Amino acid sequence: MSGSAAPRPARTYATGAGTRALRILALLCVAAITLWLLLRYTALPETIPTHFDATGEADAFGSRSSVLLLAGVMVVLAALLAWLSTKPRHLNYLAHLTDENAQRVYREGERLLVWLLAALVPIYLGLLLSMLGGPGTALVVGGLVAMPVLVLVGAVRMSMASTPRT
Repeated sequence: MSGSAAPRPARTYATGAGTRALRILALLCVAAITLWLLLRYTALPETIPTHFDATGEADAFGSRSSVLLLAGVMVVLAALLAWLSTKPRHLNYLAHLTDENAQRVYREGERLLVWLLAALVPIYLGLLLSMLGGPGTALVVGGLVAMPVLVLVGAVRMSMASTPRT
């Protein structure tokens, strides 16, 4: 392939208050969960569950430092999703972007990433609760079920946003 694609239209829309609030709330939840973990870290047993089977039963164990790896991955993932959600112009879309539809498609791309960030919160909390011996399986499953549903809804909304307005 040679040449370069035409530049995309600049973002001009204002993020909705609900989307901004959800992004901030999700980031605050990730921070609170991480702080809670760090405050409890020294009281954790030396060996904790690190993997669970389909029924939620622990089937592998490791050092308590495993929770720090999980926390690091989740914090980085949450920060990346939050940051990317503010850059919808740079995302890949199935739709062809035009000057007429770009702002609507960008808005739906931003919303999708913010909702995926929100779905990450129960997964993170559920994994930590499970690793610490608590009831976290339902949170993990709920978050994992929500993600493909959110992607499907987001794809439909982006497709609808890309169609010409009459």
